[in-house]
Amino acid sequence: MPKRHLLRSLKKRVAKFRYHDVEVIRATLNRRLGKEEPYQVHQGERHHLGGVYAIFLIWQPKETPWYVDNALASLDESQANVILVVNHDLDPERLLDLRQRCSKIIIRNNSGFDIGGYRDATLYLLENEHPARLIYLNDSVYFFKKGLTGLFQDLAGSQADVTGSFENWQHAYHVQSFCFSVSQRIIRSLEFSKFWTDYLPVNSRLWAIRKGEIGFSKAILPIAESITSIYTTSRIEHRLAEIAPDKIESTITYLCREIRLPLSRFKNESRAGIASKICERIATRSQIHTAGFLYKKYLECPLMKRDLVYRLQFDIDEIEKNLIDVGHEGHLADILSDMKRKGVGDQLRSTERRLFDQGII
Repeated sequence: MPKRHLLRSLKKRVAKFRYHDVEVIRATLNRRLGKEEPYQVHQGERHHLGGVYAIFLIWQPKETPWYVDNALASLDESQANVILVVNHDLDPERLLDLRQRCSKIIIRNNSGFDIGGYRDATLYLLENEHPARLIYLNDSVYFFKKGLTGLFQDLAGSQADVTGSFENWQHAYHVQSFCFSVSQRIIRSLEFSKFWTDYLPVNSRLWAIRKGEIGFSKAILPIAESITSIYTTSRIEHRLAEIAPDKIESTITYLCREIRLPLSRFKNESRAGIASKICERIATRSQIHTAGFLYKKYLECPLMKRDLVYRLQFDIDEIEKNLIDVGHEGHLADILSDMKRKGVGDQLRSTERRLFDQGII
């Protein structure tokens, strides 16, 4: 191996050790020493009958943005008791505002990121409430108004043990953690409480995905009697097969860069054949990343990932064009500014770039 490649590999290992392995060691030691991170619970003013709860985790230190407002309004319309988990401090004015729109607010530090917040809120609920159904959400997505209340009602009213908005077949099949719900039977299971009790909150995205998101699915899906997802490739395939071939070709820009097919691949293909090829590629990874615009266009999905540019799925011009095509509800400028502030992952420098390449940030 050339020296430069050896050096690059060594630097990646050092970065992983410093920013992932050390975090795992620190979290493990803190648990053994009984140093659980404290959190505060504030009582809110919005309560609903029926036993539907929603754990909604946010990281919004500066202000409460439009998409969080949309989610809170639709959860309220869906009769869900919102346990808002805030991974930072809140000033008194924002706390007062959010208390009026939630059942409870949990304020904590960012220990363990989103899954760590899920853990604290879940264990609190298991100790203090009796949910009939539990929805999990986080603000890694934009929540558009159109179709949002219907989505939350589907999650709240589902009869399935596990209902995801989207699923992911990459690495191992798992329900994606940004928007899903579980039944009372799952909530009352030993496997459910054991997973959340045992889960170690580590400040590493890599850990949160592998041990949190995928780990949860590995623990819970085997005991689920029924598993369903709302936005699936089969639904998209059915819709695409109904569309004229020339219009299907125009949807190629709705797919992320790595899975786009050249137009020449569609010659002499039937509509069903084209739809099948597109969906085969969509299903290989996180479907809200690979084809979120397609789901929004044809299934009115109200969710859009906020990291599409950062994770190299689309460039900013493609985001703008696609949003103009599928609808942005007047938030185009806000979304583009948000994504520009976040930047592009492969333009990070030095250690941050190595962490990005390994999925640690």
